[in-house]
Amino acid sequence: MSHNIEEQEMEAEALSAIFPDAFEVRQSSQPFVWSIKLVPVDTDGDAKRCEKENHVGVHLVATLPKDYPESATPEFDIEVLKASLLYNLSNFSDSQHFS
Repeated sequence: MSHNIEEQEMEAEALSAIFPDAFEVRQSSQPFVWSIKLVPVDTDGDAKRCEKENHVGVHLVATLPKDYPESATPEFDIEVLKASLLYNLSNFSDSQHFS
């Protein structure tokens, strides 16, 4: 096993421990693809509460090239899970003006 693969597997283990309810391995062979679900309110994995309390959410998706971390960087994508225009408008203050 190459040093890069070992490093990548250790990073996946660390991210899984840090984000137990949000981290997902999407592709377990190279190139590895991981995602982390990011929402404003942590609901400890309670899907119904997450849907109710979070009006926005994204997946941060990382694709790791074979030579990461030695000589390459991951490619990052953002997938919008939920974006509430009504929520954003209701929280928009009259004092905020853009020109």
